Amino acid sequence: MGTIVRFQLGQLWWTRYALSTLLCLVAIAGVWLGGFALVASVIVVIAVGSALDELIGDEREMTTPPPAFCNANLYLAVPALVVLTAVHMDAVARTDVWRVGALLEITATTALVGYLYALIGATVGHELVHRTKCKVALVSANMLLAFTFNTSFTVFHLAGHHRHVGTLRDPASARRGEIWMAFFVRTVWGQTAMAYRLERARLSRQHRSALSWRNRVLRGQTFSLAIVAAAYALAGLQGMIAFLLAAFIGRVAHELINYVQHYGLVRLNGHRIEERHTWNCRRLVSNALQYNLPRHADHHLHADREFWQLKINSAAPALPYGYQTMAMIALVPPLWRRSIGPRLTEWDRTKASDSERKAIAERGWDALC
Repeated sequence: MGTIVRFQLGQLWWTRYALSTLLCLVAIAGVWLGGFALVASVIVVIAVGSALDELIGDEREMTTPPPAFCNANLYLAVPALVVLTAVHMDAVARTDVWRVGALLEITATTALVGYLYALIGATVGHELVHRTKCKVALVSANMLLAFTFNTSFTVFHLAGHHRHVGTLRDPASARRGEIWMAFFVRTVWGQTAMAYRLERARLSRQHRSALSWRNRVLRGQTFSLAIVAAAYALAGLQGMIAFLLAAFIGRVAHELINYVQHYGLVRLNGHRIEERHTWNCRRLVSNALQYNLPRHADHHLHADREFWQLKINSAAPALPYGYQTMAMIALVPPLWRRSIGPRLTEWDRTKASDSERKAIAERGWDALC
């Protein structure tokens, strides 16, 4: 009987990819009901992404999930975030935010919503951006990334990040010794500027102006502006401010994951990308919540693979903890250096090429972590 149960659970284990959708439903209920339900939903979301992730530990290769189930969860992301935002605006509109207790509740609500803008919006948006031949996927990606004012990602990610990852040309690769806040400022500006330059060059080849409506970077901002307008219509000025704060929190959370994914690893210009140029994470819950994004080495080696096709690459350097745990550690630079330092030292010794070690020494990075 035990063998049969384990077999059945193994066959159904692909349902873990519905976890982020379920957490969004928990959050919607918590925001709608407020009070204790809100507190409980915040605790559940945080606990699943960190404590439960570390408790369960690493995953192994499992049964391939049905593509229809996986795609359904991806395309549920847009309506899920629309409902979450509408409930958020309703909570703001019916609350006297100047009362201390109410202000604390709205602050918790906004933080929870912002976190899900990153967990669902940015993660699913990233997956759909890679489906370049599907117009519905690309429109959905723009809508999802609009919740964090990051629609330029649709241009930057493929032509910028995937091309330059790990090099000094990539604004989304955190440099060794670079603290989180410095990275955040550099990467947000750098990604946007590179996306605009790439789009301007594309339009120039077509003999069109960079200020044309065909500019995907500029056009993408209309999605974000539409959400701002909707927030104002639903909940007035305080609703618009609450949405902007949630969007900022979501962008911070997204860039924290960017920081973790490539921190300190070195790749030289003109050298092909290898599995050693990105940090992997094998935590089961991290991979379930973020649609195998933590299998990041295989993603960079095979950018056209859909998330359920990505493999666990044992040759890639591994993070010591799950994605959310590492992101929280990154907020405290001394803890971050203590956590990632030994892994970087090991990478330099066993995985870096001679030319990469030379570059590390020339940059003065060999004493940094």
